[in-house]
Amino acid sequence: MPHIHISFTPNLPAQDNLETFALNLHHAISPVVASGVENFKSYILPLNRIVFGSNDKEKALLRIDIRMYAGRSDEVKQQVAEIIINEAKKLFTDASCTTPTEISVEVRDIEKENSHSALIND
Repeated sequence: MPHIHISFTPNLPAQDNLETFALNLHHAISPVVASGVENFKSYILPLNRIVFGSNDKEKALLRIDIRMYAGRSDEVKQQVAEIIINEAKKLFTDASCTTPTEISVEVRDIEKENSHSALIND
C-alpha cells in the first residue's frame, strides 16, 4: 500500500507527464518492495507558493514522498529513492527543459497499527 505524494511548483517543466511518471513509479518500485502495482496510490499536488532560500523564483521543484508499511531495510529504501530519482530525471530529457529543477525524494515508514482505511460502496 505504498502512497506516493508528488508535489511540484508551477514552473516545473513536463507537468503534463506526471501521471505517466506516477504509473512508471508504481511498476518500477513494485517488485523492489514486494507490493502489487494495484496497491499503489499516487497523489499529484501542485504547490502554489514556495520560497527557496533568498527567494529564487527561477528554480522549479519536484518533491516526491513515498510512504510504505514499516519493515523494509535501509537498502530497499535507498533502492526505491534511486529508482524515483532516475525516473524523475527522464522527465527532463527534452532539450526545451532548461529550468533549473530540484528533485527531492523522501522514503518514509507507515506504522501499520496506526494506519486505517475503509472501502465503501464496493
